[in-house]
Amino acid sequence: MADTRLTTKLPCGTVLRDPLLLASGCCGYGEEYAEIVDPATYGGVITKAVSPEPRLGNDTPRLCETPAGLMNCIGLQNPGVQAFIDEIIPRLTARGVSFIVNAVGHEPDEFADVVMRVDEAVYGGPESNRPGTDGTGVTTGLSGIELDLSCPNVASGTLFATDFNLLAETVALCRDASEAFMIAKLSPNVTDIVPYARVAMENGADAVTIANTFNGVSINTRTRRSNVSRPSAGLSGPAIRPAALYHVWRCHRALPQLPIIASGGITDTESAVQFLLAGATALQLGTGLFLNPKLPEEIRDGLSAWLDDQPEEMLSEVIGTYRDG
Repeated sequence: MADTRLTTKLPCGTVLRDPLLLASGCCGYGEEYAEIVDPATYGGVITKAVSPEPRLGNDTPRLCETPAGLMNCIGLQNPGVQAFIDEIIPRLTARGVSFIVNAVGHEPDEFADVVMRVDEAVYGGPESNRPGTDGTGVTTGLSGIELDLSCPNVASGTLFATDFNLLAETVALCRDASEAFMIAKLSPNVTDIVPYARVAMENGADAVTIANTFNGVSINTRTRRSNVSRPSAGLSGPAIRPAALYHVWRCHRALPQLPIIASGGITDTESAVQFLLAGATALQLGTGLFLNPKLPEEIRDGLSAWLDDQPEEMLSEVIGTYRDG
């Protein structure tokens, strides 16, 4: 039975069963994960990237293990927005999964095109594709859109999250294309993430994801070439946790009204709670799933047990209570 103390409320009427989301790219569209943990039983799934046209992604090798982390350069491989609309949205909706669409593009108008087409397919298409709620008020079906403004594994992928003008233009165009809950996925590869979060918020983002992967290099000392198919790639996993936690804390202190979806090395209940205390409203699980496929179940149960020993009645009440003063 779901622990209603973990219920997570987000803008635009989105309600998650708990704060746990599968990060984009780690489990496809959630269906691949269903035999291990049913994605309809926890917070939700952030889909693999969806672009205007199909993408093949980067050459192999695409993954490389590092001390306490993982480097990847998948390159946003996906079948394109039309195949996503025709094949994947109906399946996810029918399963009762709460899902957030990760949207990408080469230009601001390409991001907006994906957002508009998904919006039209869900809200203007068959009634069976429209979001609903379960018996407890939890959102099922489309729960929001995450703008992937910060992928380090494609040419110019991080520009949208490191150029104020591009960031503002892209978020504003996407905001005009849909009234759905909208998240701007930011890059940690900046000196100060707060101004970028503020620009995203001022141009229509309802929340921010902090953060995408860190830039990294891994060199094969025998060949003197990269251990992946690109000279650099995105670093994730426990190795980046303190830095990601720092960005979450800084952003929450500066913009307490802006919901933060935290991502970066969450591998157990302890690390999940740290991000909540620093100011995160919801949590993305990524590399940790490779270490432990049952991670969502274990953290969900761990959060309930941790809350039993706290003075707060609801998990939402502990957000941002880090005693940093």
